[in-house]
Amino acid sequence: MEKATAVRELNAVLVGSRSAQKYYAGNMILGKETFDPVEETCCCERGEAEVCGRRVSLIKAPGWLQGYCLCDTSELYKTEAILSVTMCPPQLHGFILVINAEMLFKDNYMKATLEHMQHFFGETVWDHTIVVFIHRGRLGKTIEQYIKGEGAPLQSLLEACGNRYHSLCDEGKDNDMMVKELFEKIDAMVAANSYYDMDSTLVQSAETRRTEVNKKAEDRRLQSHQQRETLKALLREPKPSLRILMVGWVFSGKSAAGNIIMRSDVFPSGERTVKASKQRCEVAGRDVVIVDTPGWWKFSPSAFNPPSLKSEIEEGVSLCSPSPNVILLAVPFDTSFTEEQKRITESNMRPFGQRVWRHVIVLFTVGDTLGDKTVEQHIESEGQPLQWLIEKCGNRYHVFNKKREDDDDQVIKLLEKMEEMVAGNYFFYFSANPEDPQPEQDRSDELSETRDENTTKEVTEQLTIEWDRRNWEKHHILKGNDSMSTPPNMSKSMKTVKSEKDEKEKNYQYEDDEFQKRATEDEVGASNENPYIRLMEREWRRREAVMELAERTHFFTAGKSEPDADQVLEARAKVSAWLKQLDSGCGGTIYSVGPEEEAAQQH
Repeated sequence: MEKATAVRELNAVLVGSRSAQKYYAGNMILGKETFDPVEETCCCERGEAEVCGRRVSLIKAPGWLQGYCLCDTSELYKTEAILSVTMCPPQLHGFILVINAEMLFKDNYMKATLEHMQHFFGETVWDHTIVVFIHRGRLGKTIEQYIKGEGAPLQSLLEACGNRYHSLCDEGKDNDMMVKELFEKIDAMVAANSYYDMDSTLVQSAETRRTEVNKKAEDRRLQSHQQRETLKALLREPKPSLRILMVGWVFSGKSAAGNIIMRSDVFPSGERTVKASKQRCEVAGRDVVIVDTPGWWKFSPSAFNPPSLKSEIEEGVSLCSPSPNVILLAVPFDTSFTEEQKRITESNMRPFGQRVWRHVIVLFTVGDTLGDKTVEQHIESEGQPLQWLIEKCGNRYHVFNKKREDDDDQVIKLLEKMEEMVAGNYFFYFSANPEDPQPEQDRSDELSETRDENTTKEVTEQLTIEWDRRNWEKHHILKGNDSMSTPPNMSKSMKTVKSEKDEKEKNYQYEDDEFQKRATEDEVGASNENPYIRLMEREWRRREAVMELAERTHFFTAGKSEPDADQVLEARAKVSAWLKQLDSGCGGTIYSVGPEEEAAQQH
């Protein structure tokens, strides 16, 4: 390794996925608890200290959900990540890419890392990046053995970084030597490739976008405030009883939001809701009924919903007898809302009729990742699709932060918004009025939904079986693991993943990869990836990312039974055969997409 002259200062940006635990690497380098070990936000954090005779400045950039495509990361995260480099004047020595060595590193993790890093920092980022592996010192192997064991995905990433890497571990010893060695490797990287020269065009574009978003966000906030003041004049005593129907996509946080309102864990959260359920109580002097319903797929057309979804939502409406007067549409803050989600959401809301939007409030969940940003900034950052949804709902929206200490305050404010909306509305009724003007439906959507109904029904059932099979496998692998917590030191906060379970999860991963390979290459053709398999994989990656940021063992019920092996094999055979038939007969197209979506789906 080339010996380089040490500099008096060191400026670096900590990057990586949201589950990489960048805070740990940053605190270990700075030698103090600078970065808070809580769920990451979309904001940058700065830490400084005198370390090894130099002034060290670290910027912790917002992370992406592990395995997520770039198109599924929210625009506010992207903008703030790009601008992280402006917080390290005058010179940026490099990027520290943090990877948790106690977790498997899958192929889609590698692809997501490459995709996000290049989008944030340009193609030259790899000349200025060193990978830092964090662990507790109990891997049972050297870091080189870990790299070899993880195979091609991790090795490809390291090759992109010029095979620069370092290991930081908490062994209860003096960590100065490990940090000093890291600095020497960064010095050598700078000596070979100089400092990182930020892309001025990329930065200026992000700064302009941030300025525009901030102005529009303030305008929207004022508009919402004025609208509420007008509606307050319509309020009368006594306060109306609230009958709330929760809707949204799978893992959108509907059940958790219901629990926040009810101030109790009355709805099971963390797994896909399959049955409509009702809870009733008094909240802040108000009679409140909440009905939780199953969610639809985020990425798949409504024709792919499980067959029971429509009947369960209808059951949910009936449980809000005589009818719901509030519909809360849950939308997670920390992921994108693209034209794809706009179309899918509109399609799933269509059975309620066109007047439904008069009774809808958009509830942004996972608000704890906002940091010091506002929900209006997120709405304006996402652009037309999300703005369309908000305006469709009469500019009614609210955000829940599950980590706020003033839970009562955010719940009361939501209840007040509900009462104001109810005061200006008639009752909602479920069946659509034939006289209501209906929007022109996308012809490709219509073709998808009117295609052989028996075949579509069968395939959705089999895809659900495949989803449930993976659920059981994850439960089987993780059963007995200690639940995660976030205390301030590594020994208690890093996730425990035993080697035997690593091997089992790898086997399951390879089994899933092999199934996809057979479906897409052997039967469909490698040059024509089937979009249905791609959608299923996107749904599964989203589920895994949610699990990795939560208490993983709590996502499964102890009573879950092993799926029938014959049923799984039959399901796979049917799905594979249907995909082959669909591709040869219909070209494998779900619906038409624009140029942006087509490019996004290729990721």
